[in-house]
Amino acid sequence: MLRPFALTGLFVLTGLLVFSSAPGDKRYVNSLGIPLPPDAAPPEEQVHTEFAEDKTYMERFRTNYKGSVGMHLIAEPLARTDHHFDLLPAAAERWEMAQDGLSWTFYLRPGMVFSDGAPLDARDYVYTFRHGADPKNAYDAEWYYRPIKNWGAVVAGRMPLDSLGVQVLDELTLRVESEDPAPYLPALLSFSWVSPRRAIEKYGDTWSTRPETSVSSGPFRLTEWTKGNRIVLSLNTAYRGVAQPYLEKIVYKLFTMAAQPPFLAAFEAGETEYTGLVTQAEVARVKQVANPQTFVNQYTDFMTYYLTFDTYNGVFTDQRIRQAFSHAIDRDALCRSALREFGIPAYAMMPSGFPAASEEKLAPIQRFDLVLARRYLAAAGYPDGKGFPVMEMWLRNESLVQRTAAEAIQAMLKRYLNIEIQVRNMEAKVFMDALNSHTLPLAMVPYQYDYVDASSLLNIWMSNGRHAWKNDVFDQLVREANGYAGPESERIRLYQEAERVLVEDVGGVFLWHPRINQIWKSSLGSSALEVNRYGQQAWRGDQLSNLSVTMYIKKRAVSDRNTGSSMWNRIGAWFRRE
Repeated sequence: MLRPFALTGLFVLTGLLVFSSAPGDKRYVNSLGIPLPPDAAPPEEQVHTEFAEDKTYMERFRTNYKGSVGMHLIAEPLARTDHHFDLLPAAAERWEMAQDGLSWTFYLRPGMVFSDGAPLDARDYVYTFRHGADPKNAYDAEWYYRPIKNWGAVVAGRMPLDSLGVQVLDELTLRVESEDPAPYLPALLSFSWVSPRRAIEKYGDTWSTRPETSVSSGPFRLTEWTKGNRIVLSLNTAYRGVAQPYLEKIVYKLFTMAAQPPFLAAFEAGETEYTGLVTQAEVARVKQVANPQTFVNQYTDFMTYYLTFDTYNGVFTDQRIRQAFSHAIDRDALCRSALREFGIPAYAMMPSGFPAASEEKLAPIQRFDLVLARRYLAAAGYPDGKGFPVMEMWLRNESLVQRTAAEAIQAMLKRYLNIEIQVRNMEAKVFMDALNSHTLPLAMVPYQYDYVDASSLLNIWMSNGRHAWKNDVFDQLVREANGYAGPESERIRLYQEAERVLVEDVGGVFLWHPRINQIWKSSLGSSALEVNRYGQQAWRGDQLSNLSVTMYIKKRAVSDRNTGSSMWNRIGAWFRRE
């Protein structure tokens, strides 16, 4: 076994090989004319490789759930989100809200073009939104855009496409109307990757699946798609936007969920620059060898697993029973055992680090407290669980880790409250149909943010939504915050007050926030890999922080160039040691 000082020496040397560059080293310019960072390798080495699931189309407004990797890189949105989760101009240089809060005007950047040379203007965005709302398109994530005026009626076929609240004012000016005042609309419209009208009209849905028919408006373009093998995105030399990339190419090695490759082994062999760690054993093995700050990227996903109840019927109409459940679950123990390395305790809907979150202040409300749990249950008429009906807790097609966590919760409720819970892992559609129709007495389900704003995580708790829970005070506070156009600090205060109502009334029992574990080669540079002002790793995928735009390959020292990937092979050998 290697002594600690020897391991330290190995990684100090590794850091020197990867990061050091002699004074006066040449600074390179890529094929788009963009100066690369001082420590960047030459353009021919600016190629990043990773694994990606093989899916169907590379167009966001055709399909979200079957959308291929790269669809956020070949298309230009109105706005992007930066390292600190702030909005940045993209196709739109600026935007402004009308006095009544019911519309936003976006002023587009002049001179932008598609990769086929056609101009990109406001008409293309109107076409894109109409394409997404068109019932004939049957877009599978249309629900996301419901705040746009008449969107739901257009999707349902009750109103024509031209009644959609998206209008061209002139070539470079776009107006988007909302059903209600929506200060969060620009954040929501960071998901506005434009669809190329001419390509769709000429080639149909398959326009995005072949390099010869694909048209790009974003920083990259599709240059290869071999089904079951790989996708290659190359720098789009026609791109005139502000998200100017450093990389020349991104190579995605494709796989299917039914036949997943050995991700970590491929990383160790130098086949990819990064990979996710999917088991506790992998995380433990990597941590034994690598410096976590250098090689392991761990961050809290902006997602929450929670218990939801039918508070309209049955035993959970009694708030005391919901309180008993909230106090009987030891989240710390759950995250030390079943969810070790893959979960952190949750006590509210918004995770710490998410803008407007106040989880630390709310944590005592649903804390683990057996005295309180048993007291509430007895006060509700079920001392020591006597007479409490046997319940089913449904899960939504969860994997092994989440099923194990659910079984741990099942055991806690039996041990601490003497309540019998049966866990059932259901097919996703069956689960969602029951959840949305409010016929589920008890379920465990996750929800992940869609855009970085408190409305994204709290709107789903509004009455008549997906949960069988209603609180008029909560509804009023969220509605007020959603439409508040004054200082952001006051809007955040309203959301935080609303979340306190949600937690105190036990609209749900909040269980854990998933923790993501990834390992990166330190030869990969990007501001998106740095901790932001919220103390969070900024990268949440290309759709949010545009990692692939800010990413580059660093220079290698002479000794590293001579040895090629042998350095990583040596590290890989240590990863593989028992």
